[in-house]
Amino acid sequence: MTDAVEESTNRTFTQLERRYDLDWLRVITIFIVFIYHCAKFFDNDPFSVKNNPADFVSGPLPLSTYKITANLNYLTAIGLPLFFIIAGMSTFYALGFMEKREIKTNKYILVRFIRLIIPFIIGLLTYVSLLVFLEYTNKGFISSTFFEFYPNYYQGIYGFDGNFSVFGHHLWFLFILFFLTVSTVHLFAYLRKEKFRSGFSKFASFFTKLGTIYLLIIPIYILETLHSRFYSDFPRLGGWDFLSYIFFLFYGFLFAYDKQFRTALKKNFIIAVVLGLLSLGTQITLNKFFLEEIWVNEVFSNIRFLFILARAIFSWSCLIIILDLGDRFLNKKSKIVKTLNEFVLPFYIIHFVIVSVVGFYIVRLDFLAISEYLLIFLISLAIIVPLLFIIRELNVLSFIFGMKVSKKKSIGRFFKKKKTNDVENVSEK
Repeated sequence: MTDAVEESTNRTFTQLERRYDLDWLRVITIFIVFIYHCAKFFDNDPFSVKNNPADFVSGPLPLSTYKITANLNYLTAIGLPLFFIIAGMSTFYALGFMEKREIKTNKYILVRFIRLIIPFIIGLLTYVSLLVFLEYTNKGFISSTFFEFYPNYYQGIYGFDGNFSVFGHHLWFLFILFFLTVSTVHLFAYLRKEKFRSGFSKFASFFTKLGTIYLLIIPIYILETLHSRFYSDFPRLGGWDFLSYIFFLFYGFLFAYDKQFRTALKKNFIIAVVLGLLSLGTQITLNKFFLEEIWVNEVFSNIRFLFILARAIFSWSCLIIILDLGDRFLNKKSKIVKTLNEFVLPFYIIHFVIVSVVGFYIVRLDFLAISEYLLIFLISLAIIVPLLFIIRELNVLSFIFGMKVSKKKSIGRFFKKKKTNDVENVSEK
């Protein structure tokens, strides 16, 4: 009888498995972020090098700048929410692996610290200063060389008439990801216990009903509305309120926890496509006719209320579509994705630095914005790709940029290989 109850309780609980689709989705998501950051020279965000720096010094900004921001909004609606959902799912599987190997949770925290916080601190103290220098030079705030500027980098706080970038520009993501995953890992480990599986199975069963999965977006919609209504002056991180990422992380854990959520994603695929197109059309229409109200003045009104709703539905619909397609078509073992997945973290860490350096010189050419964007995109990618292979082959750089350090990946392996080949050649002779 006990065995029958236990079997019933565990029948929908996800057992340990390798999700190759999550590796692909990480790669796809980081590429979305790259596309977005290559366009940061042309939007209304003041915290970077700009194509029209004089406007950011004297103002006001042209409407074309806000139009670009409005269009980039479609990328931010997908990018980091997908990252945090993947992080939540990955945490679930990581905890399962740790349980099987009897690895303590504290070791997981240590590994996350080494891979996320060490690169964050190193970046904060070194190359992030270059990003501040490029921006200040671009806007005419300073005229010194980088080496003359660097000692002054530690004076004051960036964004508050100072220089030191406390959150490390784009590296804020590493800190937030570490903070959220570490602060929730003990809770997630506890929720994996067998006594909770029956309850989660019933909970997941409810969301297999058509359309019910959209109820999960309600807390995020409320948070985004409150942000716009009460503290809109506080910048959104990556396009979303900080607290929204906690929900995306938890939803990722839920989606991995019970097999019925995979069924729910499949059932709602067509609905997601329809609602995704409708919400996209709504955003496009609102951006066209109420651009100033939404993006320039950011007045909280019925229009903005509707826009936030359309954006939340669009984001959730895209996430459902992407996760379901990934599960269907990308959950296959591949040497290509294994290599690409290794590069995701170092790519994120170095890409914005390279993009900023390249863009600093490209925006001086006074070309059409689309031409400048394509040049920044292509030149940056051509520089980043070989750099990633260099980082992988040197253990010191691997450590600095968040990759796993391994003797098999050190540059010494080439010498060992040569030695082995020599032995093989002698043997053949």
